[in-house]
Amino acid sequence: MNSDDVKEEIRQRCDIAEVVGSYIPLKNAGNTFKACCPFHKEKTPSFNVDPRKQIFHCFGCGEGGDVFSFVMKYEGVDFPTALRILGSKVGVEVENNPRAARDGVDKEDMLSVL
Repeated sequence: MNSDDVKEEIRQRCDIAEVVGSYIPLKNAGNTFKACCPFHKEKTPSFNVDPRKQIFHCFGCGEGGDVFSFVMKYEGVDFPTALRILGSKVGVEVENNPRAARDGVDKEDMLSVL
């Protein structure tokens, strides 16, 4: 399975409302969920999660995106780390370095060539 397949498998298995709800408390607001934004200080909830579209958006600070961008922003990690975090939540194994595993080349081999 290539990295695009792994990414899409994780995206399909993740429900953004469940993932975001595991980090912050969400309140049902019709077809969406609301909360106080975890990315800036506020007293009135302006952070929305739409499970039908699988996106989040804050009307206060403008942050928004999908489940991967939420984990990246909230955890302060890069995309591969967010992919591994979400993969572990939904039971999809993510290789640590898919390119090296695919090519059969590791860091030590590359350094010895240089």
